[in-house]
Amino acid sequence: MVKKGYLRLNDDQHDGIKQDVYSSFDTIPDLEIWRQFKTGNESAFIHIYKTYFKSLYNFGLQFSKDTHLVEDSIQDLFIDIRRTRKKLSDTTSIKLYLYKAIRRKILRSIKSSRKRLWDGSIEEGNNFHFTFSYEHHLISQQLNEEKIERLNRALQTLPKRQREVIYYFFYEQMGYLEIKEIMDFANIKSVRNKAYIALKTLRKSCE
Repeated sequence: MVKKGYLRLNDDQHDGIKQDVYSSFDTIPDLEIWRQFKTGNESAFIHIYKTYFKSLYNFGLQFSKDTHLVEDSIQDLFIDIRRTRKKLSDTTSIKLYLYKAIRRKILRSIKSSRKRLWDGSIEEGNNFHFTFSYEHHLISQQLNEEKIERLNRALQTLPKRQREVIYYFFYEQMGYLEIKEIMDFANIKSVRNKAYIALKTLRKSCE
C-alpha cells in the first residue's frame, strides 16, 4: 500500500521520457540543474530523483536498518523539496544537499520513535560498518590479506563519528568542508582532528 502523500512518478514520467532528456543534464552543472528544478522544470526534478534515489537509500541504511523508515524518509524528502522548491537555497552540489537533508530527517525519525516507545527498541543501522578490500582503489597494493583484515577490525573499533568521517572521506570522496557541512561540525579543524585520529589508528593496525 502506498503511503498517503507518497511521491509516485507515473509511467510517462518514470520510463516514457526519452533518454536524451535525462542525458541532457549530464553536462550541466548542479547549480543550473537545481535552479531549473526550482523554477518548475519537471524534467530536472525527475533527473534528480532518478539520479540520487538509490544512493540516498544505501546511505540511509547506514543510519537505520528499517527499510520502510528509510524509504519513507526519502519519499518525504522529495515531496518536501518539490513543494517548497521556490524557497530552497541554491546549491553547487545536489548530492551534498540531499545527503545532509536525508541524514537529518532519518536521525530525527529515529529519535522521535525512541521517545514514543520509551524502550530503545528502534535499531540503529550499520553505523558505517563498511570494510576495505583489495578492490578498493585507496588500499595500498602492498597490504596483504592479513593486514587488510587487521585494518578492517581496527575500522570497526573506531567511534561512530570517526567511522562516519572516514566513510565520507574515502567512499564518497568528500573534502573536509563537505564533511563539516553534512555532519554539522563547528569548523573544519574539528573534521581534520577526527580524521587524523582515525587514520592514525588505522595506520597503526597495519604496522
